[in-house]
Amino acid sequence: MLLPDITWPLDANVIRKHSVANTFGMVRNDGHRAHQGWDLLAYPGTRCYAVADGVVTTGFNGDYGRFISLEFEHRGNNLFAFYAHLNIVVVTDEQRVTAGEWIGLTGNTGNARTMKGDDQHLHFEFRTESRPGHGLGGRIDPKTVYGFVPLRSPIYDTRPPEHMQTLGRSGTGLKVPGTNVL
Repeated sequence: MLLPDITWPLDANVIRKHSVANTFGMVRNDGHRAHQGWDLLAYPGTRCYAVADGVVTTGFNGDYGRFISLEFEHRGNNLFAFYAHLNIVVVTDEQRVTAGEWIGLTGNTGNARTMKGDDQHLHFEFRTESRPGHGLGGRIDPKTVYGFVPLRSPIYDTRPPEHMQTLGRSGTGLKVPGTNVL
């Protein structure tokens, strides 16, 4: 298993409904429509964390609703982690954050406003541009960063920075080292 040098956005990370249609690429409408990131199962009020050290920008954008964009460096490239459909943002524009730091709470904003139950999610992207247009341009598959897709079982990242260990960051469910725990 590839051990990424960045952390995960949630305590428990699994693709919504275990459906390939909620992953990256031309995966919607029988391969005729793009999905720009991963939809990770997350009920409203689930904590989101910075995946790397960097600087955040916050805002609201139609389909994405309330969002956070985290600019950071990864293997010599400037990237942006994009978190969408949030209800609460606990950081401010241009704030510097560290990997594992709590930055917001998931929700049902934007085009996720009517979703219920296991359809509720965090829309999560990796971008090469701060504001790409529609389609897949300016984005990369999160699989290229993490090395795999958490399609069937949640991945729990138990490598929080020192300051998070005292705050009690933890996920729920069975954690098996080497299988779903990094």
